[in-house]
Amino acid sequence: MTALLELDQLGFAWPGQAELLDIPAFSLERNQSLFLKGPSGSGKTTLLGLIGGVQRAGRGTVRLLGEDLGALSASTRDRFRVDHTGYIFQQFNLLPFLSVAENVALPCRFSRLRTERERARHGSVDQAAASLLTHLGLPA
Repeated sequence: MTALLELDQLGFAWPGQAELLDIPAFSLERNQSLFLKGPSGSGKTTLLGLIGGVQRAGRGTVRLLGEDLGALSASTRDRFRVDHTGYIFQQFNLLPFLSVAENVALPCRFSRLRTERERARHGSVDQAAASLLTHLGLPA
């Protein structure tokens, strides 16, 4: 079975700066959890951007769900991201006029595939959001 995430010879530097990320090899299997910790500026958010296909790696490969994100066009990466990934940020990037559950369910408004998948698994998008929040120990 394909790993959930595979990084191979991954490197990234912002223009005009020293290399921020240098990850020779990393693999995360399905149903495993990962906690990113490090000081401000150490590359945590940049790594999440690379994994989500928001940024492209300077070198190496980011493979998510078996898909080489670097080989996809920008529009195909955008579609892949909305269909398959999601982030729950600590404070920012939440829409203040939506509830927590509505923020979690928001990606389904942009992805028919994601909506159909959550309805099949949980009966509704609202139930899927509630289940995820419960699993993470977060209040709805």
